[in-house]
Amino acid sequence: MHSISRALMLAPLALCALGAQAMPTLDDLSTTPHRDWLTLSGLSHHFQPDRRDWREANPGAGFEREFAGTPWVATAGYFRNSYDRHTVYLGGRWMPLAAGPFRFGAFGLVATGYPSPVLVLPTVSAQLGRVGANLIAVPNLPGYSGYLGLQLRFALD
Repeated sequence: MHSISRALMLAPLALCALGAQAMPTLDDLSTTPHRDWLTLSGLSHHFQPDRRDWREANPGAGFEREFAGTPWVATAGYFRNSYDRHTVYLGGRWMPLAAGPFRFGAFGLVATGYPSPVLVLPTVSAQLGRVGANLIAVPNLPGYSGYLGLQLRFALD
């Protein structure tokens, strides 16, 4: 296995290890102010379209709870995935880095409809007031086409 491929595969594990060290306790989250969001899943673009007939319109809806003062966001929802399968997911986003309206980190999800039920996905989020977006960016990996995925966010409060 090439060293670059190995590094790309190990990067999500490193993010999880770092995130576990920074993870708040349940008591911390229960007393932290939060903001709730409606998420609308919508589009994906695969870098290797010749690998299969990817579905790139991915309709769905979900819910996010952002915990103010922490890098954590809880998330759950449904969408039609790129394999043209139903996906129900539950997990969170860890977004420890920020630059202006942008936050950088990873989604960690348990999801149906994929070859692996556990997903760790690099993510960038942007927010302007009560509207935002999540962009997932996965590089090409051995045996798998990388992609960009877009989700829109709307504040509920």
